[in-house]
Amino acid sequence: MTITKRPASGGYAESADNFISRAPDAAHEQTAEPARRRKEVISLGVDGTLLSRLDAHAVKLGLSRAAAINLAMARFLDAE
Repeated sequence: MTITKRPASGGYAESADNFISRAPDAAHEQTAEPARRRKEVISLGVDGTLLSRLDAHAVKLGLSRAAAINLAMARFLDAE
């Protein structure tokens, strides 16, 4: 078995950096995503029939229960 030299690691890092710098989105400055607002957790008593109707309507819209409640609240407040 012959002994071979270990390849220099500096060239690999440089070539990787060059490859990344040529990416289409590399020229654009990366912007930080806006911070998510912390939501308040509430406890709420709801009639079972009303909750079942809400859940069924949320499923039709492809929403979670929480998203449907948020949407309903926003529409209620915007209706003024």
